[in-house]
Amino acid sequence: MPTKHDGFVKAQLLRPFVELARARGANVEAALKTFGLIAEDLRDPEKAVHAEIIYGLTNNLAEKAKDPHLGYHVADSFDLKAWLPTQDAFENARTIGDYYTRFLLGVPQQASSVRHTLKVDALQATYTVDRTVQTHQAPFQVEGFGMGLHIRTLQYLAQSHWSAKRVMLATAFPEALPKTPIGVCVKHAAISGLAISFPSAWLTLPVRPQDTRPNDAPASRDTDLSIISALRTAACPTLSDRSQTVADHANALGISPARLTSSLKLQDTTLAREIKRLRIDVAKEMFADPKQSVASVAQALGYTDQSHFSRFFRSQTGLSPREYRRALLPE
Repeated sequence: MPTKHDGFVKAQLLRPFVELARARGANVEAALKTFGLIAEDLRDPEKAVHAEIIYGLTNNLAEKAKDPHLGYHVADSFDLKAWLPTQDAFENARTIGDYYTRFLLGVPQQASSVRHTLKVDALQATYTVDRTVQTHQAPFQVEGFGMGLHIRTLQYLAQSHWSAKRVMLATAFPEALPKTPIGVCVKHAAISGLAISFPSAWLTLPVRPQDTRPNDAPASRDTDLSIISALRTAACPTLSDRSQTVADHANALGISPARLTSSLKLQDTTLAREIKRLRIDVAKEMFADPKQSVASVAQALGYTDQSHFSRFFRSQTGLSPREYRRALLPE
């Protein structure tokens, strides 16, 4: 356990929240400072912080990222295979029941703020997460993350056996979900934590190798659109670097390259197309400032040749940079 006291969580578990919030333009350093943390704390495997701070920080990050469902979106986009509490379960589990047993046993090594249990009867299995401490900060984003995590994990593990209508999710914070996810029945319950129920027979299903790569599978179209929106924010600081690859952009978002490519495909677009659109949008914003020359805008967007940039701008807008600026800033 992180410490001998109840209510503590390994600080490094916050990293997916911080990475996605940063990708969406949030000042994560300011948020960390508010709660007495620095970025290095999230890389320290021995650093543990109280649940009060975890809940407050994740709620604050959601506010700064302007995403009321940040926790759910983190769970739907980060690399489960690389997350400490699920690493062993994904790498070594032979069945879904084995996965949940390994996960249940691994969680106490990362957090003492929650208690995990698996109850099984002849028809139904219920995985329950109970918080062991009371806090002033509501665990809103953490609850959204937990719900997203367990829904996503179970769906990938069950594969062709997945049936949303056979899954029940109980929570005190149903509003932490952006909508009823993929048909799962969500009900409000006066509980301290969450509970996800599903057919007991699923516990005997084998875990296949592809199950350990959940980020490569498609998500909902709403989530895909959210990822593309985050891509625009994350890509802005690197527009001058034309060597950026799919892997670079995916890493900035905290997801796999395959997941990013899948999201783009499901929205009928490509990385190159989105970067082109972003360059044009940024160029238009910069041209609104009369102090910005065409050359400086071209350089900021990664064009060493001003004429090359001008041809690109005209191909996308129908106007040359100077024509666009005259229309925007008439004398």
